[in-house]
Amino acid sequence: MPILFLLGAKTGLLVQWTGWSHEGYNILHRHVGRVVCTAAVLHVFFYSLACPIEVMVHVTTIFVALLATIGFFLILVSSIAPLRAKTYELFLLLHVYGVVAILPLLYFHFERVRPYVIASAVIFLWDRINRFRNSQHVIAHTTILSGNTVKLSLNVNSTSREIHWKTGQYVYVSISALAKQQAHPFTIASPPNPNTLDLVIRARKGFSKSLFLSESAEHTVTFHGPYGSPPTFEGCDRVILLAGGAGISYTYPEAIELSSSTGHYAAANPEVDFLWVVPSRDFSSWVDLKEDYNVDFKIWVTAEQGRPNITKYVKDSIIAAGPGARVAVAVCGPAPLVRDSRNACAEMLWEGNNVAFYSENFGW
Repeated sequence: MPILFLLGAKTGLLVQWTGWSHEGYNILHRHVGRVVCTAAVLHVFFYSLACPIEVMVHVTTIFVALLATIGFFLILVSSIAPLRAKTYELFLLLHVYGVVAILPLLYFHFERVRPYVIASAVIFLWDRINRFRNSQHVIAHTTILSGNTVKLSLNVNSTSREIHWKTGQYVYVSISALAKQQAHPFTIASPPNPNTLDLVIRARKGFSKSLFLSESAEHTVTFHGPYGSPPTFEGCDRVILLAGGAGISYTYPEAIELSSSTGHYAAANPEVDFLWVVPSRDFSSWVDLKEDYNVDFKIWVTAEQGRPNITKYVKDSIIAAGPGARVAVAVCGPAPLVRDSRNACAEMLWEGNNVAFYSENFGW
């Protein structure tokens, strides 16, 4: 249990101690969580074979374990990827309040587990306190974009401390007027700057839909972060950036950073190949695709051109980089786009090309 809570700490206790990425710990957190929840359910199931349910509900120490197991089961089911994507708010509530309920139930279930329960509670509270201390309250303005999308611009120059971020990182955002006690993760869609932090949010359900439909263009926003350990493209001769729809929130800042004459990659000056797949041409108003960025911006409109052959596009771009070139492919978008890009890179890698692949998937 304590390991599960350490792996899930958003404020990065393990990240600070080891320097490893939060994303890697989050994957471990999910796997360990599945093991813990499944073990709890199996424990109660096999115990019920020897102990009648009538006895279980009348013995306090057993009954609290039964209630805790129901909590574990609900968390386990809600964390299944398709369900989590469709009902993220429900998953979030079960995750947080389920933990608050489960820990005291386990404490009264069995005396020998109490040290582990206390350790888990301490880690949970420490993470929450740090998150509260590191949270910033700012005024944000919304801009309605095409495709049921809204841009949320946070005025970070008014924060109590300077906010520094790298391209590809994300923040957790909460707007109490729209959804109380809910923090949602969004990739930062603007290059690092001291004034404004932009988020591009596609309206789906729950919080994002409420934000899109809100009549107010100004909101008080609480956010904490940034988090994430985005890849570095140092030493690359060519970087291929692929985005689908709102995935441009990841690739666009990367393109600007890579092409900047004063940025981190100024000395390397890699070639940047940029493809953005969108349903209609109206989406191009989301960002400013200037020619003077020294980026080969391409927009593929599926309503006019059909679905692109991503596999062929990636292969051709890698070949165009030349023999021995070091190429990085970074993609953010729907699962088919990520899958086709990954498969193309795998084939080119198998043929002896020097290719690195990075993906930023939709969903949490």
